[in-house]
Amino acid sequence: MAGYDIVIRGGLVVDGSGGPGVIQDVGIRDGRVVALDDLSAANGAREIDAAGKVVAPGFIDIHTHSDMAHLIDPRAESQIRQGVTTEAIGQCGMSLAPCTPDHRSALFGSLGAKEQGNWNTYGELLSAMDEAHIATNVVGMVGHGALRTAVMGPDAPRPADDAEVAEMVELLRQSLDEGAFGFTTGLEYHPGKSAAYDELAALCSAVADVEAIYATHSRNRDKRYFVGFGEALDLARDTGVRLQISHINPKYGRPEHAMRNTLQMIEWTRAEGIDVAMDMMPTNWNHTTAAALLPTWSFALSNDELVTLLATKDGRRRLRDNRLPMWQLAVEEQWDRIRLISCSANRELVGKTIEEIAAERNTGGAWDAIFDLLIDEGPRLRGLMLSSEAFAEQDNRLVLEHPLCSVESDTMALANDGPLKGQMMGVLGYNWVAKFLGHYVRDEGVLTLEDGVRRLTGLPADRIGLTDRGYLRVGTAADVVVFGLDGIRDNSSFENATVYADGIDHVLVNGVPAFSDGVRHPDHAGQVLRRSS
Repeated sequence: MAGYDIVIRGGLVVDGSGGPGVIQDVGIRDGRVVALDDLSAANGAREIDAAGKVVAPGFIDIHTHSDMAHLIDPRAESQIRQGVTTEAIGQCGMSLAPCTPDHRSALFGSLGAKEQGNWNTYGELLSAMDEAHIATNVVGMVGHGALRTAVMGPDAPRPADDAEVAEMVELLRQSLDEGAFGFTTGLEYHPGKSAAYDELAALCSAVADVEAIYATHSRNRDKRYFVGFGEALDLARDTGVRLQISHINPKYGRPEHAMRNTLQMIEWTRAEGIDVAMDMMPTNWNHTTAAALLPTWSFALSNDELVTLLATKDGRRRLRDNRLPMWQLAVEEQWDRIRLISCSANRELVGKTIEEIAAERNTGGAWDAIFDLLIDEGPRLRGLMLSSEAFAEQDNRLVLEHPLCSVESDTMALANDGPLKGQMMGVLGYNWVAKFLGHYVRDEGVLTLEDGVRRLTGLPADRIGLTDRGYLRVGTAADVVVFGLDGIRDNSSFENATVYADGIDHVLVNGVPAFSDGVRHPDHAGQVLRRSS
């Protein structure tokens, strides 16, 4: 009789390919799947009864901002408890490397956290994550903002010159050689919004040279959605880079036809032989920092300078005058559809709308309420997070029908205890898998179970370039989740957001139990994955 480290018995194996599930046993040895069959004649040192449950590859979050979180609190509780075993970090142009020491300190300071580690290059960052003994696997992406800041400094709201572009390209090539899987931009954010097309094309060409992936938070997803998405598609067309359009959901202010037209633009581009896919957030609520609502020129100010400006009537008038706003809802002052979701100084207000906060604090106006909240945050003001009801349910359903749409959280790994207690980046921090599987797959039937699992496993693995994860096959890494679809439940709310979801029974990371029947295991078996040249 063959012996295994773990045998998972009698579950419906949904292998990540989208094909029909099959009831069979899974044998795991030395961190790998080594058998998918009837293993009734074999034994396992550990046995998991999965009868009546789904057995799937560990979920892959293709778009997260857990870069600092893994170093501050490597437990990744909110992700592990949802079955997430791999995260792609460094998204929206924001990564922790390459960097300067001053920039690294400022990034950690935005979360009110003590700086963790000491690195400058991307390879050094990955080594620091190795030493952190993380709970999930991590895939690193190089952020455009990090490259720009390393080359141009933090206060450069202008296009890069030729020499600066060449230096950024060299840093990007080095980072890719050191194990990064790709490159990301955040073109609605400083400093990415100042980049010219030629700068982006030079960087994307370097990514294409090594057949890595480019993921973009495009320049605009509302009134001028076709310009933002069109730029991304042109970059893929002109450079040959593999393109992933991040959180493709169009925002409030977009024409009714925006989602359908965007998908048509993508299909036309794919018909030319260009590799394009996308991902979406399973919610109607997006998020950003409150500071992102301010004009671009304000990002050149230090925190102290910005607080001084926020404290004056004329300064507030200038800060409200934003020619290219992040959210049309703020321009139209629909403050009943914008909520405070994370702060350090006024946590009793978290979950309330800006309209409610303005009334409660008698500020005289919603903008003044936001400015007051920013002042109260002091040195952590750039970590103040807002959420807005900017996405449309019909758009979410439409994009999910596209077979190349993965599902992502756009948040970070958290825990409702420990050093990140009370932190939130977006509304999906504790519930994104539950929202997707519970609402769109089980309740609404937008996707079958098998296709829903594929959007969390095989599809993102293929997009990132992971060759031994995302599927349950003999020889793949034993990242495995066991769950009951009927038991998937989101327990969070705006007012009480840091509550773990239900429905996940077992999670294995590289063949090591991380979560079983409500019990979190202390052994961390996550690996820092590196792209092979």
